[in-house]
Amino acid sequence: MDVLNDIELDDEVKGQIAERMNEYVQKQLEESTTGLKSKVDELLAEKKKVQQEKTAAMEAAKRQAEEKAKAENDYKQLFESQKSEAEQLRALLEQKSESERKQKILSQADILASRLTKDTAKASLLKDQISRRLTLVDDEIRVADESGQLTVSTLDDLAASIKGLYPFLVDGSQANGGGAARGQSGAASQEKVLSRADFEAMDNHKRAEFFKSGGKLSDD
Repeated sequence: MDVLNDIELDDEVKGQIAERMNEYVQKQLEESTTGLKSKVDELLAEKKKVQQEKTAAMEAAKRQAEEKAKAENDYKQLFESQKSEAEQLRALLEQKSESERKQKILSQADILASRLTKDTAKASLLKDQISRRLTLVDDEIRVADESGQLTVSTLDDLAASIKGLYPFLVDGSQANGGGAARGQSGAASQEKVLSRADFEAMDNHKRAEFFKSGGKLSDD
């Protein structure tokens, strides 16, 4: 503007020149501002993109961690469930095996008891005593002693032992009772007769004592 003052020009021309110079300066300023704004927008866009990528990566990592934790938890629950089922099955198998073992022992005891007496009440008492002396080894019935230790005795040996221990429960063994027992009066013998209902109400010990004393059962 000072340069124009030093040149002798018409005021109108000076005004036009000054206007054009102002337009040029304004245009340069606008172009410079636009370029700077574009650069700023570009930088902001790049920053936003980086931030979005960072956020996406963090969310992906979080999802992966959650999926891994869920998978591990599902596996743990599945493992615990299968373990529990296996333990229940093992318990059922052991229970079934024990039930079959007891059934085999009781079945054998019943056979031996029926060989010693035909009286069902006596046979029940003998069965209980015999079963305590039987055990199962490798699916085979074996004879044990009073403490539960295995013996080399056979079932016939056990039958003979039971017959000697409980002669009053064995058919045909009452003759060993002695003269006093044979000399009892008929009235005394009748006092030893019990109804089956009264007999069933007695415990095993009293039942044994009843037979040992020469008692008889009545079906009345």
